[in-house]
Amino acid sequence: MRVPPVSSLGKSGHLLRSPVPAQSQAAATLVSPLSDHALKIPAFVWAAGVAADQITTYRFSSRYSDLLHERNPLILGLDRHPVLLVAAGSAIDAATGWAVYHYLGRHPRLAKVAFYGAAAYRGYLALYNVQMMRQAQQVRMTAARALTSP
Repeated sequence: MRVPPVSSLGKSGHLLRSPVPAQSQAAATLVSPLSDHALKIPAFVWAAGVAADQITTYRFSSRYSDLLHERNPLILGLDRHPVLLVAAGSAIDAATGWAVYHYLGRHPRLAKVAFYGAAAYRGYLALYNVQMMRQAQQVRMTAARALTSP
């Protein structure tokens, strides 16, 4: 939208014109990266991937703690405490999401790549967790059969 140059009356009653266009109030306000609608869908997709990974992480750490263990070195010590493990992972995820908005929010394309890339990785982790839980269940069933058969 083109804004016309500013015109006003001077002290002598003559019309004064400035070559610099006036900014409208809407154009003068800074747009926060958090209010950028272009990042809502990528952030939502990332959050869905995070949720899927956190849910499967909780399931494997609470049901298969004898066979499956967390591999993330930042939260490895919480492997025997499923709620704390997921809470610490969620804190890391929240910090990551904030960092993407804060540091990459002014570069929406780069922020989208970061969110979609992280979502793909988290989706992979969720599928990996499900696959490992299936294998752990098969190991348990095989061990139970070996114990019950004469």
